[in-house]
Amino acid sequence: MNSLPNARLFDGKTSLATNVTVGISDRYITLYLPDGGEQVLSKDSVYLCEKIEKGKPLRLRKRKDDGFRLIFDDPHSKAFIVENLPGLAVDEGATRAKVRLASGIIGFSAAIALLIWQGMPLMIDLVIAVYPRSMETDMGRNAREQIVAIMGEDRDGTSACAINDPAQKVITTILGRFEQTGALTYDYQTTVLRSDIENALALPGGQIIVFSELIKKAENPEALAGVLAHEIGHTEMQHGLKKLFSGIALGQLVRLMTGGADLPVGFVMEQSYSRDMETDADHFALELMGDASIETQSTAKLFRTISTESRYAEIASFLPEILSSHPEMTGRIDLFEQSDITGTLDINPQDWKALQTVCD
Repeated sequence: MNSLPNARLFDGKTSLATNVTVGISDRYITLYLPDGGEQVLSKDSVYLCEKIEKGKPLRLRKRKDDGFRLIFDDPHSKAFIVENLPGLAVDEGATRAKVRLASGIIGFSAAIALLIWQGMPLMIDLVIAVYPRSMETDMGRNAREQIVAIMGEDRDGTSACAINDPAQKVITTILGRFEQTGALTYDYQTTVLRSDIENALALPGGQIIVFSELIKKAENPEALAGVLAHEIGHTEMQHGLKKLFSGIALGQLVRLMTGGADLPVGFVMEQSYSRDMETDADHFALELMGDASIETQSTAKLFRTISTESRYAEIASFLPEILSSHPEMTGRIDLFEQSDITGTLDINPQDWKALQTVCD
């Protein structure tokens, strides 16, 4: 009989390991316990827990898994087992069980993730329905102050332009025409920031930020009205709150699907959700412009100018639509261009000029 020391025995009843001496004969494996007792196992009753790998312990288990483990740590012990138990094999039944378990866990996680993703809009709508309007308004004001402060750091503190009376009259006239439709439920405040970016932002609670370069690119007040109508659409449909709450929920969903990995899938899914919002805001704008009798051709022309003359146009043309938060620009242009809405705003050209140059 050959023997070797330093095997660790877990009997499956306690979490404590017992150091045993192992003897191997032609048919049996004998475990010599510290108290003088013995435990005898048939050779054909034990299996490898997993394939033998260099640098890892060799572990044996019983055919009927009751938690019993016999573990050999040092290379000499492992070599002895391989030599004296050449017929050892991995329990294929256990391996299949592990595969089934892993597949089940993955399938269950995917099902839960799908359930959460499908139900997320409903859950978010329920939260927003009871979210106080006053808190949403405060959130928008705070966001506006932060954006102005951030922009001011790059503009020597002068990013927010002082809107004079003639310029304010233009904004008031546009918003007043929209208010007459009865579609507005917020008190809107418009801030003009000095920037060479042709863009506008809708913040929660009725705060709208318009960058000065966008106003300069607009041919007339009707073009600006289309932009404001789009941003009002975001506000009235509470897209700001939805983005906030969906971002929180989406982060947890991606962690569930990827085991905590930081993968681009979260970004792509969130951008898809944002594109839906942008499309909805475009359709809201068209309906609002129609009710207010303000033509949309000028807005389409503004979009076309931005898409062809903007210093960001070349970059945007190479960006796949799925990675962009806005729908593809050609589609947006067609939407406003093909509309048959007519009507103009009664705004003095000098007042319009005052707004276009308010940041000069």
